[in-house]
Amino acid sequence: MKSFTLKSLSFALLLCTTPVLANHHSHVQTTTSNTPLPVLDSLSDDKPLKLKIPRMERFDVQGVPVIFTQINELPILDISMTFKGGSAKDDTIRPDGHGIAHMTAIMMTQGTTNLDENEFDEQSELLGASFGAAAYLDTFTFDFRSLSDDKALNSALDLFVEMIQNPSFDENILKRNQAQLDVGFEHEKQNPSHLAHLAFLQTMYGTHPYATPIIGTRQSVSIIQRDDLIAYKNNYLTQSNAHITITGDIGHKQAHAIANRLVSTLPKGDKVSDLPAPMPPTPQHVHIPYDSTQTHIYIGHMGEKETKDPKEWQRRTNFSLGNAVLAGGDFNAYLMNEIRKKGGYTYGIQGGMHVFDERGYYRIYFATQTDKATEAIEKTLNVINNTKKHGITQSELDLERTSRQYAHPMSLATNLAIHHTASTLGYNDLPDNHINDYLVRLDKATLDDVNHALNTYIRPDEFIIVTIGKEKPNLSHLFDKLKNKPTDDK
Repeated sequence: MKSFTLKSLSFALLLCTTPVLANHHSHVQTTTSNTPLPVLDSLSDDKPLKLKIPRMERFDVQGVPVIFTQINELPILDISMTFKGGSAKDDTIRPDGHGIAHMTAIMMTQGTTNLDENEFDEQSELLGASFGAAAYLDTFTFDFRSLSDDKALNSALDLFVEMIQNPSFDENILKRNQAQLDVGFEHEKQNPSHLAHLAFLQTMYGTHPYATPIIGTRQSVSIIQRDDLIAYKNNYLTQSNAHITITGDIGHKQAHAIANRLVSTLPKGDKVSDLPAPMPPTPQHVHIPYDSTQTHIYIGHMGEKETKDPKEWQRRTNFSLGNAVLAGGDFNAYLMNEIRKKGGYTYGIQGGMHVFDERGYYRIYFATQTDKATEAIEKTLNVINNTKKHGITQSELDLERTSRQYAHPMSLATNLAIHHTASTLGYNDLPDNHINDYLVRLDKATLDDVNHALNTYIRPDEFIIVTIGKEKPNLSHLFDKLKNKPTDDK
């Protein structure tokens, strides 16, 4: 979700309003002046933000947790079924079975035992409903959207149940999907940024399931069998691994009935086991030769895992605020200012924390001219180290905090936004007040705590650096430097 700063909003208002006033109001002077513009009257009545959270009802159906949010403004119903497992469990179906969850998701909407692919699509269009399935690292989801009137909803739910219970996993369609993915794999060989990302994951996670992309590899996808898809469905798309989110224009009684019907479509199954904790890699530089005038660069280390600890959420909010000033996509971020604007090394550079059920990673990435790669990497590390040493400023923290405070209500601005928020709460077993507590955490973030979090969560002495380009940058001197005190070159 994109947000804006008050500075950018004021500038936009200036651009939009000044010419209009000059054209339509003769009393407005159009000559230039050093006199500052008056403050908008509406800003003088600024009041503290109050975020109204829709009532989210929680209940269990046959042991499956459900979150239901009744919203009657639009005649729409959204349903999600989220299962723990995801692509990280592919190799439990078959060794080196990477891509099985992803292929299962693709084929869930490509026909059932009673409707072929074309018939299923035609029925979806006639009903005006949408059905989806997707695999992620840690989860697998079914998504459903329909009009909420009884006739449309009941017919759409019939098709949704048919999709969940009786996917055909047609072998001819499987072969077609494999051929299409093979073309995609071939195309990705021409994408150095993608290759750098793959190498980064492999270097970061080694033999851990997180080392392989969700889509799988060219080799693993080519040998997926129909039985693998059936096994994944039976093992992981089960009651014991499910969480259900229902959001929209129905009542409590109907929500219970729908949840009960959906749970009944699933086998009971066994509760999925947790993944092993990945082992942090040794700091190193990995280079991939690639004939290009640019070098793509990924810098990072192993990060954090999902948590329910309120104190840890505060620390991560503190870090997120500080990291936005250091490595956000904004042109005022330190790395964008130093590496792009002043150094002219790149069109864009940014970084952030990616959190999973097990440990994720912190990563900064950008591309630069090959002959400038070593210099650009060294400059990037200097900016990081000096930010850790000197910290960000109070004004920078306040600007980022205010921007987020005004953007946060957008997380509840639409049916789908509320639905996604509720789904996140349900899967991670977080309380409803977690939504409003974000504003509290923003308010509680002090400058000292934010700068302390930057030092805690960014650890340059653990960095791995992956580069892909024509020439290997000479970084041998940098790994010793990472362990020393930062310079004053910011």
